[in-house]
Amino acid sequence: MALKTVVLGQGSGPDTPKHIKGLFSGIKLKKKKKGEKGLIIENKGAAGEHDDSESLHHEVSGGQEAGEGDFMYDDTASYSGFAPAGLQRKRAKLVPKIHEGEIKSQNYQIAITIIEARQLVGENIDPVVIIEIGDEKKQTTVKEGTNAPFYNEYFVFDFIGPQVHLFDKIIKISVLHNKLIGSLLIGSFKVDLGTVYNQPGHQFCDKWALLTDPTDIRTGAKGYLKCDISVAGKGDTIQAIQKASDAEEQIEKNLLIPKGFPSERPWARFYVRIYKAEGLPKMNSSIMANVTKAFMGDSKDLVDPYVVVMFAGQMGRTTVQKSCADPVWHEQIVFKEMFPPLCRRVKIQVWDEGSMNDVALATHFIDLKKISNEQDGDKGFLPTFGPAWINLYGSPRNHSLMDDYQELNEGFGEGVSFRGRLLIEIAVEILSGGAQESKFSKIIKEIKLPSKDKDPKASKGKEKTDKAEDGKSSSPSDKANSTEAEVEHFDVPAEIHKEESEEFLLFGAFFEATMIDRKVGDKPISFEVSVGNFGNVIDGVSPEAGGKKKGHEGEEEESAPLLHEGEGEASHDVAVPMISTTHPEKPLLTEGNRNYYYLPYDEKKPCVYIKSYWGDQNFRLYLSNVLEKMADLLEEGLEEVKDLIKVSETASEEKMNTILYAFISQCRAFITNAEKKPQGMNQTALDKKRLMMCRQELEAMSSDASGIVQQQKKKMSVDELMRETQNFVEKIRFLVDEPQHTVPDVFIWMLSNNKRVAYARIPAKDVFYSPVNEQKGKNCGKIKTHFLKLPGKRLPGWNVHAKVDTYLWLGSVNYANTIMENLPKGHETEVPSTAGTGHHAAPSPASLVYKTQHLFQLRAHMYQARGLIAADSSGLSDPFAKVTFVSHCQTTKIISQTLSPTWNQMLLFNNIVLHGDGKEIADFPPVIVIELYDDDAVGKSDYIGSTVSAPVVRLADQKYEPPKLSYHPLHCGNLSGGDLLAAFELLQIPDSGPESLPPVDPPDVSQIYPVPANIRPVLSKYRVEVLFWGVRELKKVQLLSVDRPQVLIECAGKGVKSSVIQSVKNNPNFNVQADRFEVELPENELLHPPLGICVVDWRAFGRSTLVGTHTINCLKQYLYKPKELPAPTAKVDVIETDKAAPESPQLPASPQPYPADHIYVDVEHGSAALVMQEPVPAKSSAAAAVPASSLPSALKSTSPSSEPAKDGKQKDSRKYSRRSTKRKKRTIADESAENVIDWWSKYDASVEKMKKVKSIYPSEGKPGNTKSTTGHVALSIEDEPDKKKRKSVQRGKKGRLKSSNFEGKKCFVVVIQIYDGDLESEFNNFEDWVKTFELFRGKATDEDHSDYEDRIIGKFKGSFCIYKSPEDSSSMDGGQPKILQGIPPNNSVEVLVRVYIVRAYNLSPADPEGTSDPYIVLRLGKTEIKDQANYIPKQLNPVFGRSFEIQATFPKESVLSILIYDHDMVGADDLIGETKIDLENRFYSRHRATCGIQSQYEKEGYNAWRDAIQPTEILNKLCKDNKLPGPYKRPGEIQIGTKVFTGKTIFNEDENEEPVESYEQLALKVLRSWDEIPGVGCKLVPEHIETRPLYHKDKPGMEQGRVQMWVDMFPKDMPPPGPPVDISPRKPKGYELRVIIWNTEDVILEDENIFTGQKSSDIYVKGWLKGLEDDKQETDVHYNSLTGEGNFNWRFVFPFHYLPAEKQMVVSKKESIFSLEKTERKMPAVLVLQVWDFERLSSDDFLGSLEMKLNEFPRAAKSAKSCDIGMVTAISKENKISIFQQKRVRGWWPFVKAGELTGKVEAEFHLVTAEEAEKSPVGKARKEPEPLEKPNRPDTSFSWFVNPFKCLYHLIWRNYKKYIIIALILIILMIFLVLFIYTLPGAISRRIVVGS
Repeated sequence: MALKTVVLGQGSGPDTPKHIKGLFSGIKLKKKKKGEKGLIIENKGAAGEHDDSESLHHEVSGGQEAGEGDFMYDDTASYSGFAPAGLQRKRAKLVPKIHEGEIKSQNYQIAITIIEARQLVGENIDPVVIIEIGDEKKQTTVKEGTNAPFYNEYFVFDFIGPQVHLFDKIIKISVLHNKLIGSLLIGSFKVDLGTVYNQPGHQFCDKWALLTDPTDIRTGAKGYLKCDISVAGKGDTIQAIQKASDAEEQIEKNLLIPKGFPSERPWARFYVRIYKAEGLPKMNSSIMANVTKAFMGDSKDLVDPYVVVMFAGQMGRTTVQKSCADPVWHEQIVFKEMFPPLCRRVKIQVWDEGSMNDVALATHFIDLKKISNEQDGDKGFLPTFGPAWINLYGSPRNHSLMDDYQELNEGFGEGVSFRGRLLIEIAVEILSGGAQESKFSKIIKEIKLPSKDKDPKASKGKEKTDKAEDGKSSSPSDKANSTEAEVEHFDVPAEIHKEESEEFLLFGAFFEATMIDRKVGDKPISFEVSVGNFGNVIDGVSPEAGGKKKGHEGEEEESAPLLHEGEGEASHDVAVPMISTTHPEKPLLTEGNRNYYYLPYDEKKPCVYIKSYWGDQNFRLYLSNVLEKMADLLEEGLEEVKDLIKVSETASEEKMNTILYAFISQCRAFITNAEKKPQGMNQTALDKKRLMMCRQELEAMSSDASGIVQQQKKKMSVDELMRETQNFVEKIRFLVDEPQHTVPDVFIWMLSNNKRVAYARIPAKDVFYSPVNEQKGKNCGKIKTHFLKLPGKRLPGWNVHAKVDTYLWLGSVNYANTIMENLPKGHETEVPSTAGTGHHAAPSPASLVYKTQHLFQLRAHMYQARGLIAADSSGLSDPFAKVTFVSHCQTTKIISQTLSPTWNQMLLFNNIVLHGDGKEIADFPPVIVIELYDDDAVGKSDYIGSTVSAPVVRLADQKYEPPKLSYHPLHCGNLSGGDLLAAFELLQIPDSGPESLPPVDPPDVSQIYPVPANIRPVLSKYRVEVLFWGVRELKKVQLLSVDRPQVLIECAGKGVKSSVIQSVKNNPNFNVQADRFEVELPENELLHPPLGICVVDWRAFGRSTLVGTHTINCLKQYLYKPKELPAPTAKVDVIETDKAAPESPQLPASPQPYPADHIYVDVEHGSAALVMQEPVPAKSSAAAAVPASSLPSALKSTSPSSEPAKDGKQKDSRKYSRRSTKRKKRTIADESAENVIDWWSKYDASVEKMKKVKSIYPSEGKPGNTKSTTGHVALSIEDEPDKKKRKSVQRGKKGRLKSSNFEGKKCFVVVIQIYDGDLESEFNNFEDWVKTFELFRGKATDEDHSDYEDRIIGKFKGSFCIYKSPEDSSSMDGGQPKILQGIPPNNSVEVLVRVYIVRAYNLSPADPEGTSDPYIVLRLGKTEIKDQANYIPKQLNPVFGRSFEIQATFPKESVLSILIYDHDMVGADDLIGETKIDLENRFYSRHRATCGIQSQYEKEGYNAWRDAIQPTEILNKLCKDNKLPGPYKRPGEIQIGTKVFTGKTIFNEDENEEPVESYEQLALKVLRSWDEIPGVGCKLVPEHIETRPLYHKDKPGMEQGRVQMWVDMFPKDMPPPGPPVDISPRKPKGYELRVIIWNTEDVILEDENIFTGQKSSDIYVKGWLKGLEDDKQETDVHYNSLTGEGNFNWRFVFPFHYLPAEKQMVVSKKESIFSLEKTERKMPAVLVLQVWDFERLSSDDFLGSLEMKLNEFPRAAKSAKSCDIGMVTAISKENKISIFQQKRVRGWWPFVKAGELTGKVEAEFHLVTAEEAEKSPVGKARKEPEPLEKPNRPDTSFSWFVNPFKCLYHLIWRNYKKYIIIALILIILMIFLVLFIYTLPGAISRRIVVGS
C-alpha cells in the first residue's frame, strides 16, 4: 500500500534547495531498498532504544538543518515534502477556532412561477397545477378545455430550518385534470431543493419540466410545464433574468434539469439492499418495555428493528425483526425514478417498533453525488455502493425513560454515540423501455441472487429464468410500472458472506484535563474512550465479555463461520486487560479562576487500551488521508499567502507558485501509486471506481494547475490564483469523504460519577496508523487538544466543558510495536500488576510516568483587540480577557465601553511545572486558551469570543529574542468575533532562579505590568484628517429624538470632536467641515489600531447620551498616497467618434464593443412600439412624430388606384399570389403602422438588447461592466398596404422626410442602459466624495445577524485621510487640508426630484389568495406621496409607469424611500417591501448621477434631451471643475487637455436650407467616454433604469420583489428642465376578430345507426379566445353527416384587447364571484376552435381541436385535400403569418385529437380594430348586419327529435323501400285472405240457403 510522492519545498526561504536534494536522495534510496522487505529502522525508539532515537531527534528537530539525514532514515520520508518535520511532530496542528459552529436555522424563501404547460396528454382537459413542498400545498386557477394552458402565476413558500433539511425537501409539481369529484392526475414532476439551490443563481429560470405519470412509467412524457423555481436564503440575491419572449422555443433544449444532464432521461431502478445490522442499542426506550424488563429480567434484546429508506419522495420499509439487536433482513427496496435523478440524497433510518409508537434508532444519508460520477464516456459510473457497512450515530445510550436527544437519531445535529451499523448495497439499473426486466437486471440478479438451492451453478440458470418468466416479464403488474417502492426478499450468495475481520488496537494517553466545568467539579471524573461499541462500558456493552457473550459485537458468529471455533476463542481471549476508562479522580480548582477545575495529571498520564474487530478495508481510510493532507497543505499555503499579500504582491505570487508546484508533484505521485495498486479481495465496485475517479480528478486538477503556473491562458492576479486554488481544495475535500465506512469514529466521553457529561467525536481516519506517512491520520500518534462539548443543541455562549490533551493511536495489531513511537520522550511505563503480557509484543501500560520536570514562566502580552462583538445595549462592550494555561488562569483589566480595547498588559504566570523532555516542550508546548468576556455590573459576564494559541518557548540555554505581536482570530460560535493582537512566551526558569530572566517593565500603581517596550510596536507620528459632513437618519434614543449630535473620532487614545449640530431638523450638516489630530501609530500598517466613530447627543442640563458607534478596523484604505501626475506630453490623442454605422450617415456613433448592438426587434401591430424614425439630425428631429405609416409599401397592389374588387373570389386570388411571392422575404415586424415610437419602444428595445448581451457574454455577470456606447436598435419595418403611404406623404410639413429616404432601410431606436441591480452597486455607492458609516447600538449577540437592521441607529457621513506627519509642521498648518480637495460646500441646496417608477416584479404576495394589489408610496423628508388611487388589482408583476415630482432641500431631506403597499378594502394596507436611496450621495458624486446622460442628442420626440443643461454646457462645467484646459471646439472636433475627439459637427437639415453647426452631438460623445480622460476621468452615469430589490423589516435580508425605476434631480438654481418623460403604460388596443366557419370535411364519424350500422356525426364547431372562455360561441348543428362534411356559414365575433408591442392579449375579468375588482392578466392571443359531436341524451363527444396563435397563424391550405396535420405541427417560421398584418385569411385548417387528424375546417378570419368594427358592424351567427346565407345542407341533415317523420323517411323508407312495399302487398293479401276465409262459409251457406 505504500504511496510515494515528490513534493517541492514546503520549507520557507533558504532551506528549500536542501529539501529538494533531500527528497531526491530519499527517492534514490528507495530504489536501492526495493529488494528488502518491510520497513527500514521501523521500530526506532519504541521498545527501549532510547539513546538511539534521542540522538536522531536532536539531529532533526532543530529546524531543517538535518534535512538530508532526515530522509535517509525512514521509508516514510519518500513523501516527506508534505510536512517538513514529518517524523516527529508531537502535537497536532493548532486550530484557533474552538468549536465548529452549530448548524443553525435560517430563513429560506422558495419562489415558484408556473408559466404555462404544453403538449399535455388528454382530450379537452381542464388543467390545474398543484405545487406541494412538504405539507404545504398551493394551486393555480383552472384553465378550461386546453392542452396548452397559460397561467403565469407566482407562489412563495417560506421555510425555516437548517440548510441540510431544506435540501432534502422535495418540490412536487403535478398537473391535474380538474373535475367536480376527484381530479385526475395527468403528470407530475419532482425536484429537491438542494438541486435548485446548487444551480447558478440558486434558480431554474424559464425551464420546461417534463411531466410523467408516477403510476405508470412506461407511458413516457405526459406533457411539459414551463416554470421558474428559485430558492433564496438570507442575503442570497436572486438574479432577475430577463425573460426570453421567444414564442417557438424548443422545449427539448430547455428542460428543467441541471447543466450537463442529458435531455432524454431514461427510467431507472434504484436497488437498496439491506443485508443486516449489528450492535443496535439493545434497550427499547418506551415505558412499557422498561416495565417488561423490570419484571422479566434482561433476557433478550428489547429492540424490534426495521429499516426505512426514503428517496425522491418515496418510502420503502423492511419487515420487523423481533427482539434482535443484530437482525438479518436480506431484503431489497426498489425505487423507480428517472436517471439521473433530480433528488440527491437517500435517507436510511433504522426504527424500533414499539407497542405505543415507533422510535427512530438512527439516521444516515447517502449523497448520490458521492457514489457516482456524472462524467461522460467510460469515466463516469452509475451510483453504486457496497455491499459495505455504514456506521450509525445518534443519542447516547442511556436507560432513562425518555430520550432527551431523540432528534439526534432523526438526523438533526451531530450524533454523539455509536448506535450500531448496517450492511447495505445500492445499485442502479437503467431501464431501456418501461419496467420490463432488462438483460442487465437479469445478469445482476444471477450474479447477486442465486436461489436457495444447494448447488448454485445448476440453479442459477434454471430458476432465474423461470422466476423472470412467471414474474414481471410475462404480465407486468401495476406495481412494477408504478414508481411506488417495492420491497422484496433476496438470497445472499455465499461469496458475500465472509467478511475478513481484522483486529485493531486503540491506544490513548491523557496528558492534560483542564477547564472542567465547575458544575461537575465536585464528583470524581473519569474519561471513557470507545470505538464502536468496544470500550463503551456504561451502556453494558463492555467488550471484556470477548467472544463468549456476543462474538465480538456479533461479528464473528455471523460473518465468519469459517474461522475454527477453537482458534477463535483462543486468540481473542488472551488476558489482555482492556482498559477503556481512566481511573476516576477528584478535580482540583484552577488557580485564578473559580469556574474551572482540572485533574492533576502531573507526572502520571493515564492510558486506555481497546481491542476491536472490523472489516479489513484500511485502504479507504488511507485514500481519504492522502487526499485530506493534500487539501490541508493547499489550505495552509493559502493562509500564508493571505498574510503575505498584505506585505508584498511578488512574494505572495511566488508563494502561490511554489504551492501549486508542490500540489502538482503530489498529484503525480498519487497517480503513479494509484496505477500500481493491487486490486484487493475486499474491494467493492465503488472502491475501484472511486480510486479511478480520484485519479482522474487529480489528473485534471494537476493539468489545470500546471496551466496556471505556466500561465498559458493569461496572467492571473493573485486573487484569481487563490480562487482557483480554493476550488481545488473544495474538489479534493469532496473526494475525501468516504461514503463506505469501515472503522467507526472514536468518542471520548467525560464521565462524572459514571454519568455521561460531555464528549468529543474524532473521525477514525484522523488517528489511523499507516507505516506510510501520507496515509497516516493527521493526528495519529500526536497530542491533540480536544474541547469537550455537551450533546444535543448547544446554548449560545461558552460551550467548553473540559479541555483534554490526548495522544491517540488506532491501527492494526500488526503495527502494535509502533504505538508508543511518537510519545513525548522521557516516559516510563507502569503496567497494571494483573496483566500477563500474553501474545502481544506491546504491553498495555496503565499510565505513563514522566519523572523529569521543568519550571517555566509564562508571559502573556495582551496588547489590544479589534472588531469585538457588542454585548451591551449601548452597542459597545466592556471587554476583558481570561488567559488559561494548563492549570493556571489570569484575567486582564476591564476597559469600559469600547469594541477595540487596548489593554497593553502583560500577564505573568510564575512557577508553571511541565513534565517531560525540555527540548520537546520547547518544540511542542501546551496550548493557551484566551476567552474574551464583556463585564456586566449585575449578573454573569457575557462571553464574546475565544481563540487558541501556542506560546513561543525559550529554554534556559537559548538566546532571548522578544516575540512579535500578531493577530489571533476570535470566534464566538459561528460568528467571527474580531482579532486579538497579542504575543505569548514561555520562558524556562534557570536554576539560578527567576531573577536571571529578561527584565520586565515596572508595574503601575494597581500592580499591572505593561507590555515591554521591545515587544510593543514601533510607533511614528501620523496626522489624521477628518471630514465631517453630517449625520443622517438618526432614530430615537431612550425615547427622545436626537437633536444636537456631536461626533467624536478616536484612534489610539487620541481624537478630535466635531462641532455640535444645533438642530438636526433644520440642518443635519456640520458647520465646520474639516479637522485633524496627531496620533502615534505603528510603522507596520498591519498593526494599525482601529478607528472609532462615536456620536453623542447633548440633552438638557449638559447631559450627553451615547447615540451609536462605528469602528473602522482596517485603516489601509484611508492612507493617503500622493498621486504621481503623468508627465505632460506633447502628444495629442485623437479619438475617432465618427465610426457611425452605415445605416445612419448623419450621426456619429462610437465604436461598438459588441455585436449585440443592432437588434432587429419584431414589433407588432398597433405597437406603440416604434416610430420608424432614423436618428435624424437635431434640428429635424421634429420628424420624430412621423408615424410609421409613412413607410412605403413594398406590397404595392397591382394598380395603386385599383378599387378593392367586389367579388370576394377575385380578391382572394390576388391575395394568394401576392403572398406567395413576397412572403418569404418579410420578417414579422410592426403589425400595423398606426403607431408612434414612444418611451416604451425604447424600454422594450433595451430589454431585448440586455438579453442579447447576456446570451453573448454570459460570463460578464452584469451588462453594466461592458461599455455599450451606441444606443441603437434596428427595427425592420413591415410594409403597409398602399393607401396609408399615400396618405402619409401628404401629411404636410412633417412629411418632409421623403419616403424615398426610407426605401429598404432599417430603423433605429435609442436604447437605455438597464442595470440588473441598483445604481449604487454599479458606481461603488457613490462614495467617491464622502463615505457613509452606519452607527450601531444594541447587542450583537445573535448568531445570524438577524437584528442587524435594528441595530443601525443612524448614519454618519464623513471621510478620513491619514498620512505621516510632516517634519516642518509649521508650513503645513496654513494650507488647506488634503481631505477638502474636491469636496462641495455643505450648505443647503434646493432640488427638484423626479422619480420614475416603471414596473415591479415578483412581489411577495400579501393577500391570502396569493396575490397583491400594489400601489406606490414615496417618502422624502416630510413629504409623502400616496398613489393609492392608482393601485393595480391582483397583480404581482405590476406595470406602474408613474412619474412623481418632489421639491426637496438637501441635506434635510436626502433619503428617498420607495415603498410598495398592498391595497386592502378592509383594514390597514400591508407593506410589501421598500427600498431607500441616498439622493445626496448621488447629487454630489463625480459620476454625475443627477440626470443620466443619453446616448443620442435629440431636441424632441421620444428621445428628447431631458437634462436642464445642454451637453456642451455640461462639458464646460466638467472641465472647469476638474481644472482641465478646454474644451476647445473646432469644426469636426473637440479638444480637452491633450485628447482630441473628432466627429461630425455640421448637419444639413434640409436640401434647400444652409447647413447648421452644432457641437451637442460630439459633446455628448465626449461625455459618454469621459472615463478615458487621463487623471480626472470617471464613468458618468448613463441614461438608465435601475432594478432595486425591495426588503421588509420582518424578513431581513430576504428580497420581497424588485422595482425598476430611475431618479432625476435638477438643482433649483439652474434653468428649469423640460416636462417629465411620459412613461404611462400603453393602453391595449381594442380589436375584433371575425371568424366565419364555412364548411368542415373529413370529420370522424362517432355515432352508429342501430338499424343500419351506418356511421354518422352530428357536427358543430365551438370557438373562443383563450382567457375569454366566458365568450364561447358555437355554430348550429349539422345533423347526420355521413361523410364528415358539415356546412355552417356561421360567424363568430370575438372582441378583445391586445398590446401589439408585447404580443400579449390583455384580459380583465373577476376571478370569482366574491372578487370586488377585475384582475388584469396578460396572455398570448390564442384562438381555439373545436369540433364536437352533438348528443341529445348524453354529454357531447369531443372530436378534435385547433389552437392558433393570432400572431403566428399556421398558413392555410387552399383545398381540403392539401390540408394535413403537418400544417399545425410544423415549427418553422416560414409557414406562419400574423393575422395582425394579413387582416384577412381564408382557407382550410386541420382538427387534431391525440396527435391524429380528426377533421378539416374551412374558415375565414378577419381582424378589424375596434373603431373599424363600430363603423362597419357585422352580426353574430347569420344575423344582420351583413347576414350570411343559410347553408345548403343535404336533406339528411336534421334532428330526429324535432322531425320524427322526416327521420322515418330518411332512416327507414330510403333503405327499406322495397321491403316495405312487399310487406304492404303481403299484408293486403293476408287481409284479403283472412276476410275471404272469414266470409266464405257465410257466403256459401247463404248461397245454399238463398240459392241463386
